[in-house]
Amino acid sequence: MAKSLKLYYNQPMNEPDLYNLALGDLDSKTQEIDFDIRTNNGDRDMILATITETVYAFLYSRPTYSIHFKGSDSVRTRLYQMAISNYFDKLSEDFEIHGKLKNELLRF
Repeated sequence: MAKSLKLYYNQPMNEPDLYNLALGDLDSKTQEIDFDIRTNNGDRDMILATITETVYAFLYSRPTYSIHFKGSDSVRTRLYQMAISNYFDKLSEDFEIHGKLKNELLRF
């Protein structure tokens, strides 16, 4: 069963110009997206780079939009937080980054 990373960033949310970035593995046979699979195949850095490229591409063509994303569970959400922290200096040159803590939106 071949799988590939699939990024969906065209899901509008309740706020104007806010879109959800949904991440999952595409099953090439069923064409279904699995948002919870853990392959543990060592491609984490490649996936994070793909996410970064996707965010840049999306916002380049839509500079007034914002993107929301979080992991399908607390482990994945923490992975994204660590990636943002590791590359914060570079990312903050191009993006205004916020996080949510106890339902309050704060600068990351």
